[in-house]
Amino acid sequence: MPILTRAHLAVPVALVLAIGCLLPLVLLIAFSVFTVDMDAFVMVPDISLHNWAQMVTNPAFAYLIGKSVLSGLATSVLAAVLGYPIALSIAQLPTAWKGVAQIVLLTPLYTGEIVRIYAWRVVLGSEGLVNALLKALGLIDQPLKFLLFSPFTTQLVLLYNCLPFMVLPIWISIELIDRRLIEAARDLGARPLDAFSRIVFPLTVPGLAVGLFAVFALAAGDMLTPSLLGGTSGATPMAMIDNLFGTAFDWPLASTLALSLLLALFATASAIAWLLLRLKGARAVLQGGLK
Repeated sequence: MPILTRAHLAVPVALVLAIGCLLPLVLLIAFSVFTVDMDAFVMVPDISLHNWAQMVTNPAFAYLIGKSVLSGLATSVLAAVLGYPIALSIAQLPTAWKGVAQIVLLTPLYTGEIVRIYAWRVVLGSEGLVNALLKALGLIDQPLKFLLFSPFTTQLVLLYNCLPFMVLPIWISIELIDRRLIEAARDLGARPLDAFSRIVFPLTVPGLAVGLFAVFALAAGDMLTPSLLGGTSGATPMAMIDNLFGTAFDWPLASTLALSLLLALFATASAIAWLLLRLKGARAVLQGGLK
């Protein structure tokens, strides 16, 4: 009877990755050099770099991609700043309360994204809860217009939706730290800030990296939140890709835009990884985790 090895078990995973990731990528690359016969509404396998030339020469595409990348970066940074203290606080809770904290943290994910978006529209609208409360307190006379259909609203809701994906990996990394290391540092006279900077933070860099990558990908690729809450500033490359694939029937241009966005996100994620490796003590932790 043949013995299953890790190599055998990896075959199904490799097939799923090939079918689910590599095949669509290959199709996008092929479609990006096709042309469209608008009279017959069919794609023609006529090799052309016209679509790629548009990506380079048309500033609208660069603007949309840059806007998406900046939105993802801003959300990642804000989520890290808010999420790290939250993760530290959860890690300090008694065991029984950690489960409660996890349920509360994941509560926003129990409903669909559209439900959450429309709930925020109710809260932040001109006649919403926030404006009503400010009026009742006599702080404003007219509703605050920037609370809805603005970049502020988009960034706020993106942060709200993505924060759990930052907190969870950091919290798990904190839970995996050997508490004896911290106790030894204190016995040697290290102050709490020194123990955190030299032990806790470097050991939680893998969790921070996972959180940054997850939040960045989710925020940069979000289409519904900017479209429904961003107002006139809600244009995104994802919305344009959806329109090109659907209404405009320009699959080659849509494929080119999708690949361009993917390259921009990959380059930005690689830069984030490089910066994390530059942090003191982080390189050793990450390299040790890969062994």
